Amino acid sequence: MNNVVLESYRESGDHWEVPIPNGWPAKVLSAFSKDRRYAMSIFISIALAASLAPPPKAARPIAYDSFIRDKALFHVVKADLASGLVSPTTVYGHGLVSSWKLVAGSNATVGITGTFFAPRSGYPVGDIVIDGDLKVKGYRGSAIGVDHFGGVHIFDTRYRQEQDWSQFKSGLRGVVRLISDGIVCPNPKAQRFRDSRIWGKASRTAIGLDKYGKLVLFATKSNITLSQLGKAMLSRGVVNAVSLDGGGSTCLYYRGKMVIGTGRRLSNMFVLQERAAF
Repeated sequence: MNNVVLESYRESGDHWEVPIPNGWPAKVLSAFSKDRRYAMSIFISIALAASLAPPPKAARPIAYDSFIRDKALFHVVKADLASGLVSPTTVYGHGLVSSWKLVAGSNATVGITGTFFAPRSGYPVGDIVIDGDLKVKGYRGSAIGVDHFGGVHIFDTRYRQEQDWSQFKSGLRGVVRLISDGIVCPNPKAQRFRDSRIWGKASRTAIGLDKYGKLVLFATKSNITLSQLGKAMLSRGVVNAVSLDGGGSTCLYYRGKMVIGTGRRLSNMFVLQERAAF
């Protein structure tokens, strides 16, 4: 871009600087020597029009992607929590409820399977916290907490000990640690999980945080181990993560569509609500 000085009055010395795009025809630029006032009006009009042009649309704070690793198809949703436009929370159906009902009732933009639950009663194996209220108690596994400012925290809890949720507005417990400080380290037996299907091959869902603090949700219908899931997440920059309920409960909802649907009714989900920027 070149700057051209336009003199309004030769004798006064007053002038404006107007940006001229590179590569403009010579006959346009020559207008300055023939009629300064005419050229000045043209280019001021152009500069004014450019300044009034609407700014480009900002990227959405929640975005979807997918990739293949070791023949497994992974669906990924990444949320920019720092945008201030994303509200993470948990939803609980007080029994077994369709995944569609859970996401619709929470006005969710994104929804993913939550913690493990009893298949007949729908009672979760770990804590469920909604709006600061502890709805369900369970005493095992790692946890996901959403603080009162919308930040998401992934942490481990002690077996058979109550968790203090006073710092969190919502959360869930009873999930399997997958990645800790950049190291893939699933060990469900050490976390007192007894169902062997957890450490076998199965469809999977998971939640993690990358090194920039962005929230990352993973889901796959491919039958993979926890270690394979952890390595796939690590390849996308995730440094801390937990594995959620999977198998026949695997579910991922994104902007009106079930990316991975389930015929099984669910007990709880972790959802993201996106607000419009003003």
